[in-house]
Amino acid sequence: MKKKIITVVSVILAAVVLFAAYKVFLAPKGTEGSKQVTVQIVIEKENIDETFTYKTDHEFLTDLLKEKQDELGASFESFDFGTMITGLMNYSVDPNSEYFHFQVNGEDSMVGTDDTPIQDGDSYKFVLSTF
Repeated sequence: MKKKIITVVSVILAAVVLFAAYKVFLAPKGTEGSKQVTVQIVIEKENIDETFTYKTDHEFLTDLLKEKQDELGASFESFDFGTMITGLMNYSVDPNSEYFHFQVNGEDSMVGTDDTPIQDGDSYKFVLSTF
């Protein structure tokens, strides 16, 4: 019985250490200071292709999008895994068949906007897509 308790505690401790190591060494880091970035929103079925240029001190993209929420016509939903963009340019996605495909500098993003650090000169593109 004592062996099982020690094993469970060891596994939990290892998980905590690995999570802390990820946060310290591997998680994306934001850049402090003023940056200029471009946000493009494409919703073909509504004939929307808008580009916005912003100067910001935010370190992560979600913070910038929430600050400019009114101008971008953005809506969000928070989940345990992060923030999901549910609308842009006052267009709300159909959660059963649509989503906003997200690119950074022309390449598909490997993380969500919560974990996307803002870098000076970056461009972010959101394209309404179906699945």
